[in-house]
Amino acid sequence: MRPQNLFLVTFVLLLTLFACEKDIMDTKIEDFCSVKPDGWDCEIIESNFNSNDIPQNADTPIAIVKYYNSNREFDGIGQRNVNPSLTLNLYPIDQKDDLVNFINSQQIFSWCIPIYFGETIDFFIITSPCFKNSGIFTENANSSIADLYAALDKIIIKKEYN
Repeated sequence: MRPQNLFLVTFVLLLTLFACEKDIMDTKIEDFCSVKPDGWDCEIIESNFNSNDIPQNADTPIAIVKYYNSNREFDGIGQRNVNPSLTLNLYPIDQKDDLVNFINSQQIFSWCIPIYFGETIDFFIITSPCFKNSGIFTENANSSIADLYAALDKIIIKKEYN
């Protein structure tokens, strides 16, 4: 095989390998629970949504994924024990531009605003500061949820939107 052909074959193989990265991976709603670390409970809600699980002024998502860890606690406001938790709202990825504009328009309101969490090839994901550890952002609270974030990073990519 000539060196030019060997280079071309190697290049195509490398390109194919990199094309299989998570940013183009097909993600199903069930994958959000399958990646959860041990000790975490996961609930997928696809109908009869509680409005308290949707960020302020946001449209109805196609699914809500709720995570909860009853095996861990951290000090909350007034020294009460709080369990780590996270709620994610999933929207079709084709709504990304509208959702980015919506998120940007809500920044002037209260702290329960919608914020970008990440995306997959199929879903655009938003949450709210209120939906992470009941709105508590101490070092202990953040470390109590770090393993869940690391697990979700296996299926979610995060981009910068201004």
